[in-house]
Amino acid sequence: MIINKMITFDKSKEVLIDIRSNIAYEHGHIPGAVSYPEPFSVGDFAKMVENFSDRKKIIYCSIGEKSNHIVQELNENGIEVYELSGGYRQWLIQEVTKLSRDEKIQYSRQMILPELGEEGQYKLKESKVMVIGAGALGSVALTYLVSAGVGTVGIVENDIIDKSNLHRQILFEASLVGDKKAAVTKEKLEKLNPFVKIETFEVFADADNITKLISGYDFIIDATDNIESKFLINDACVLAHKPFCHAGILGFEGQVMTYVPDDSPCYRCVFEDIPDEYVPNCAQAGVLGAVAGIIGSMQALEAIKYITSIGELLTGRIFHFNGINMQSRIIPIDRKNSKCKVCGDGHEIIDVKKNKQNYIRRNCSLTTM
Repeated sequence: MIINKMITFDKSKEVLIDIRSNIAYEHGHIPGAVSYPEPFSVGDFAKMVENFSDRKKIIYCSIGEKSNHIVQELNENGIEVYELSGGYRQWLIQEVTKLSRDEKIQYSRQMILPELGEEGQYKLKESKVMVIGAGALGSVALTYLVSAGVGTVGIVENDIIDKSNLHRQILFEASLVGDKKAAVTKEKLEKLNPFVKIETFEVFADADNITKLISGYDFIIDATDNIESKFLINDACVLAHKPFCHAGILGFEGQVMTYVPDDSPCYRCVFEDIPDEYVPNCAQAGVLGAVAGIIGSMQALEAIKYITSIGELLTGRIFHFNGINMQSRIIPIDRKNSKCKVCGDGHEIIDVKKNKQNYIRRNCSLTTM
């Protein structure tokens, strides 16, 4: 027996029984529902519902698959129960008020995740994330941020599409060689998700403009490929108290770390200063496109986790990935560096504009990864 829609719920006449896990129930459930996670025997269920003998018993799971089989089995054993068609997902689509119906359908597969739910999705909608660089890391991170429903996404990019970009920069195609990356990226992402506002800044991030660029955003993603820009983004975010995610890729390897103000070591705490020796980027040393896909996806995930307060961020540690042997490791960073020039005791960097000479690119162009 199937109930297609919960228009009203009368506790005196009906009881909703949520058979998902305890974790799923705790993170979000239909108001008034009773938690009774499966697996359970017919006998156990019969004893449980003795307290509700005078009420219609309605079972639901995440999408209706498990509850369908359980309802059939219970009915065959003489226990009259009903199934809520479509489960918790369908109820979300019908009842959530902070999102439009089309948004609820579009995001339904992630909204049924107990850790995210309606509140997490709404947090994403209200958030603003900036990605500096729309190349290999940036194009991947941007795709997943926009797909996830981040409300406003900013793109800082002033390069044009080159044929050599195409093996790793997934938003571009051969027919677009010579076009501006920012304009193409905006067009592609708006088609991907019309509910997201895309803001573009056709400039190169430098010491004169970066503080203003990042000022209106909740989280910053560093998707550049030269070390000077990475130190610039770090210093600007630390001084502006902005959380950000750093990543770098080269060859078959990649690394990711996240900084949260007042809570974790920054990029400069670990790497201290821009080295004097030559540091190649992927244009000189090469990179495999699939590595950019893995690492860029992780940057998007870090942003989503920060916005929704889900799980553990890569703060105080660096994730390192080696695609040759498919091994990864976490490198712990136990504490802030007291000698760090931007967040340490008596730090000397207080304004990136006054420190601009240190961010001038010496070894390579600004082509993003």
